[in-house]
Amino acid sequence: MTIPHQRIILLGGGGHAAVVAEAARRAGHAIVAIASRDEPVRGTDACDPFHAVRWLGDPDTHAGAASIREEIGRGARVIIAVGHAELRARWAKAFTESVADAILDPFAIVSPSATLERGAFIAAGAIVQARAVIGAHAIINTRAVVEHDSIIGTRAHIAPGAVLCGGVVVGEDALVGAGAVVLPNIRIGANAVVGAGSVVTANVSDGATVRGVPAHA
Repeated sequence: MTIPHQRIILLGGGGHAAVVAEAARRAGHAIVAIASRDEPVRGTDACDPFHAVRWLGDPDTHAGAASIREEIGRGARVIIAVGHAELRARWAKAFTESVADAILDPFAIVSPSATLERGAFIAAGAIVQARAVIGAHAIINTRAVVEHDSIIGTRAHIAPGAVLCGGVVVGEDALVGAGAVVLPNIRIGANAVVGAGSVVTANVSDGATVRGVPAHA
């Protein structure tokens, strides 16, 4: 799957944003600016993901939002690069008309029949199989597997090493923790949390937190 090169503003300046920045550059995109509540820590080496990238300020302030919109006016688009659910929802709403196409690390494997909605991020080593749908601003993190016909909701996060078997549906803003396994055709509700290392054998209700093998509340 090929996505045209883009000029990207990262909303977020922490560790996840650094991962997104490196993936975006590997895919040929340009990181033109970072906007975050605190100025990001930059290394002095040019290999640092934030080296020499301009900081625009806090997206939640008038000045920060205005700087972001100036860059948007020059053709840049935003990618939300934080794990914090409330921030992701707020910034997605604030900049909804200016969201970049999905960022796909070239070391990920994504089926040509999969659908990646705007703002989604597919990290290195992730696998997205046939006819899967990855919602807007969703995160498919390092080495996560989304099997055929699965549907990942808006802003959902599939954490590193998690495995979703075929036909799984994950609701918006849900989190499937690192190394968790979700069996075929299971539904994970909106805002639900699946603990790291859990094995999910039954549907999970909206807003519920489950953990263990098999996973339970």
